Amino acid sequence: MLTKIMQPMCATSFRSWVLSNPKFNKFYYEMGEPCPFDVTLRDGLQALSKDEQNKFTTNKKLEIYKEIVLRYKPTNIEIGSIVSEKVLPIFKDTLQFLEDINNYHNETLTEKTNHFILVPNKDKLKKIINNNSINCLSFVTSVSNSFQLKNTKMNLEQSDQEIYEMLYQLDENIVGTNKPIIKLYVSCINECPIEGKLDNDFIVNRILKLSKMNVDNICLSDTCGTITTEDFEYIIESCLFFGLAPSKISLHLHVKNDKENEVESLIHKALDFKINNFDVSYLKTGGCSVTMKKTSLTPNLSYDLYYKSFVSYIEKKCNT
Repeated sequence: MLTKIMQPMCATSFRSWVLSNPKFNKFYYEMGEPCPFDVTLRDGLQALSKDEQNKFTTNKKLEIYKEIVLRYKPTNIEIGSIVSEKVLPIFKDTLQFLEDINNYHNETLTEKTNHFILVPNKDKLKKIINNNSINCLSFVTSVSNSFQLKNTKMNLEQSDQEIYEMLYQLDENIVGTNKPIIKLYVSCINECPIEGKLDNDFIVNRILKLSKMNVDNICLSDTCGTITTEDFEYIIESCLFFGLAPSKISLHLHVKNDKENEVESLIHKALDFKINNFDVSYLKTGGCSVTMKKTSLTPNLSYDLYYKSFVSYIEKKCNT
């Protein structure tokens, strides 16, 4: 009697599911065996209230980190940000946390992952540029002038210039081949919490302009959790038509209540376009608390929905 394989809930059970069928295994291999990018310890934590942030300890972060590494085995994890402690006090221990993570890996011989730290501007970059333990960085911009002003006190033009100067700082500081991996978040892909719905062609032109920067990944963030499959398809098709490689694109999705099916459709559409890099969170939180009211924040893509979407996509493609 065959035993029914349950819905995958972690990296091990997902791998078992893939291996349960030669077609699934072959298809997943041809996809490039994508792994989630974990944002729990940055985007997930920044949505907490100030009171919750002030009570959150480095040891608690390390507990969450260990759970993520052992259970989900992501290749990349964002572990914090170098920002004002007054704005986001939960990240005041980011450098200490990174040191604790590295000590944990050294003691346990756990397979290492890439640890990303978000740096919002060149002044913050100067503080950590000579830290040899930091080799993966996240920068942030958007397609909305109003959002960017509220989030970083810079308009889009100033933000672009800031990022170029940060990249120049890194180039000037590189020793040998130690070039850091750079992820660039692009917020408000579809709708801005301040300006409302944005024009698709403006979004496309903005992404294409940013794609000329010397970054490794452009992460398109559906900040409000409202993008439709139709708008998404238009934006991605246009970007790919003008030469943006799908391997350079990742998605940061927020999931509103009862919108899981729509998000699953978005993931399937992205996979159709050969985009297979998705930000995922262990905690059911997320969003930009600096620019949005707490009542408007929506959780990041969960691991449950991530695995469910991959399973349904692989089954659909292998059974047609």
